[in-house]
Amino acid sequence: MNKTIRLIVALAIVMMATSACKTKQKIAEIPAGANIEAKSTPKVVETTPVVKEAVVKEVVSNEPEVTRNENFSLVDGESASMNYKYHVVVGSFSKQDNAKGLKTTLKAEGNNALIVVNEKGMYRVLIASFNDYKEAHARIKQISTRFPDAWVLVKK
Repeated sequence: MNKTIRLIVALAIVMMATSACKTKQKIAEIPAGANIEAKSTPKVVETTPVVKEAVVKEVVSNEPEVTRNENFSLVDGESASMNYKYHVVVGSFSKQDNAKGLKTTLKAEGNNALIVVNEKGMYRVLIASFNDYKEAHARIKQISTRFPDAWVLVKK
């Protein structure tokens, strides 16, 4: 129970830290046939000393592993090797049909998505698997705008 509370607190801190820096943009739809000239907006370019970048990279490399450990197995019909330690989860469903829908969408986009089921009957949709936590964490950062609740799963 104590580990669960610590994991939840750690995940909450990571989520707040990663979502606090995002910029929000409003996108307006332009009706078809509208004759509107595009206006360019000046871009703000920030320069950062190389020394500062090195410090930022060092902090990122020292991040603790934030994972969830579960017993799980491939869903019927899945035929993939589960030789990797870290799995990036982008969806978790109590109904297998919902997991299959997300998997189909991800596959159509060129991802190698898989569905696993844990001992409590929750269907997890995996978008990628890695042997290194840093690679899994980097993948989460890549997809964070689309899947802000993505997390890392490790098999018990």
